[in-house]
Amino acid sequence: SLLRRMALSPYVAGTRRGMEAKIKAKEFGRRMFSVEGRSKPPCFLGEEWSSLPLKSVSTVNHDSKLFEFALPTDTTPLNLPVCACLLLKAPGIGEGGEDVVRPYTPVSDDLRTGSFDLLVKVYENGNASQFLNNLSVGSRVEFKHIPFNVKEQYPFAKESLVMLCGGTGITPMYQALQCLFREDGMDTDTKVTLLYANKTEDDILLKEELDQMQKSNPDRLQVTYLLDHPSAGWDGVEGRIDAGLIQKICPPPSEDQLVFVCGPPGMYDVLCGQRGEKDVTGVLKDLGYCSTVVKF
Repeated sequence: SLLRRMALSPYVAGTRRGMEAKIKAKEFGRRMFSVEGRSKPPCFLGEEWSSLPLKSVSTVNHDSKLFEFALPTDTTPLNLPVCACLLLKAPGIGEGGEDVVRPYTPVSDDLRTGSFDLLVKVYENGNASQFLNNLSVGSRVEFKHIPFNVKEQYPFAKESLVMLCGGTGITPMYQALQCLFREDGMDTDTKVTLLYANKTEDDILLKEELDQMQKSNPDRLQVTYLLDHPSAGWDGVEGRIDAGLIQKICPPPSEDQLVFVCGPPGMYDVLCGQRGEKDVTGVLKDLGYCSTVVKF
């Protein structure tokens, strides 16, 4: 592809001409795949609510389920930008009877047609997740997609990506990874370091898929699992994502890099500041990553 030829410019990375080639590659990629460029067809879901039927539900682990929603025809693509999420409406379930709206990132491949999958952790007191959990197949749910929820876009045209996530925060990371490690993908030289934190081994989502992806791309993908409460036989890392672990495993800060963060509120507080705050604080600021952080 043209983007790949640009990215594989013979100029040495870091030289002026090499940097110009990378900038041109990224600009080309955004024209081809961005929402604004529209060379990739617009997302099936727009800024108005659309009703879609629940096609199937499957249990993933002790507290998470996969919800498949059907699109109008078997050949209809969702065409959601990568990285981006959808908004789901759970009507009338708020404490005062108001609608509850929550963002969810599909984990199905963006090339799939006919349906898409949401991986959802069902919380005991979670309004939206309990709404989904109580649905019957065939029930209709309202979704929409707004430009505000479009984050950094694939192709990323970066030398490295650092992904820091916890729990269902893996979903936007997995959305990006599917594109990055596709056979006909464009960021073919991008190396990814993923730190994925959970409470127990049973809580790790998409582990089989991540392990296979790492096995197939050993020179480009490094996955590190962390557990708060590991079993006696756990051979991974115990604890949470902190400055020491980031310094030990992740590449040092660089302008040719992006750092993705997604997880529970406490993770944002420690690593980068809350997702609604533009400024980067916490561990990532202290380590010098602040100019390249993307909060999901």
